[in-house]
Amino acid sequence: MFRIVTTLIACCIALCAALYESNDGRRDRSTLLSLDVDESFLQDPEFQTLKSNFAFYKQEAFLRILSDAYIYQPLIKQKIAEAGLPPALVYMAMAESSFKPKAYSTAKAMGIWQFVAGTAKRYGLKVDNYADERRDPIKSTDAAIRYLKDLHAQFGKWSLAIMAYNCGEGRLKRAITQAGTDNLEVLMSVNPRTNKAYLPYETRNYLRKVLALASLAESESLMTGAGVEHLLNRGSSYPMAVVEVAPGATFQEIARASGASVASIRALNPALRYEFAPPQGKSYSIYLPYDKIAEFKQNYEFAANDNRYVVHIVQKGDNLSAIAHRYGVTTDMVKDFNRLTSSTIKEKQQLIIPMIRQSVAAASAPSEYVVQKGDSLDSIARKFKISVAELKDANRLVQNTIYAGERLIIIAR
Repeated sequence: MFRIVTTLIACCIALCAALYESNDGRRDRSTLLSLDVDESFLQDPEFQTLKSNFAFYKQEAFLRILSDAYIYQPLIKQKIAEAGLPPALVYMAMAESSFKPKAYSTAKAMGIWQFVAGTAKRYGLKVDNYADERRDPIKSTDAAIRYLKDLHAQFGKWSLAIMAYNCGEGRLKRAITQAGTDNLEVLMSVNPRTNKAYLPYETRNYLRKVLALASLAESESLMTGAGVEHLLNRGSSYPMAVVEVAPGATFQEIARASGASVASIRALNPALRYEFAPPQGKSYSIYLPYDKIAEFKQNYEFAANDNRYVVHIVQKGDNLSAIAHRYGVTTDMVKDFNRLTSSTIKEKQQLIIPMIRQSVAAASAPSEYVVQKGDSLDSIARKFKISVAELKDANRLVQNTIYAGERLIIIAR
């Protein structure tokens, strides 16, 4: 009896494994067809080797990347679905950066989608003294989608769009011209006349890598076997939401209005170079934890505020570098904000300096007070002989709540 039960259990396990393999196989074929790749590619030796390396030798790192991407993978997946692109293109972001918005390459490519500055600007991403939107998870994904759509329109196949994304449109065009065809099997091979590959190894391997990552990340058998099947069922909703803030709004005032920590705001806004929104334009999009939106909308006052900036009147002997250093900003920031085309400045010229905490301190020579346990705004104001309104204004406080250990700027009258 025991032998019969054991045999039945073994058969059930084998049947389940076969079912998983069957499901995985069907999904792989569907993925290839969606990317205009022939099913025979599944038998490509290098593809199989790469897939095996991820599945067996690099499985721990592979699963850790998927687990750590709990914020960005669902977001990118939903964006790609809404745009009507093949779902497997999500794994280009994994191949490019492991879903890390601050990833940086030796070729000076940046962000989840690894845009170089020129391509980023072509697709509407700001790269300036205040922000590098290549690191913005939503804006960079929107730009990548537009770029991939353009590549698909140009080359007619998603597989070719993927390779062009890696090596550039010009390089792929030359390869197609040399091969006399856009057939993938030919392009992945060696030119018989020159005995050289039509495309760089990196590009050929890049397509294989994207396909391998897509296959494994959606594999029921791999995820179930590793005990992480929950990664297959991640929701597609955003764990963060977009709010509009005034130019120059600081992370501190946004945190006060929303109840979110400055650290969480910093983590969700990797595109910003400093802890304030760019001081130009009518508004700027900031990301907050989704559960903080209601509190933010209730407390945040959207208004232009002259106290966000310091007006510096150039004195005799001043130079741009020294002024920038005094206010804790870069020379390029001062030039950019004042639309200066050179570093030449004149005596009595007025320069507008974006106001961050360092610049306030430098401009008004205030002291900085560390809040002690039991302090209140009223007690601190009395101590320094200023009004509560002046104290709140100097620190851009919306409410009267302060915390022990917090630093407040005290501007003397």
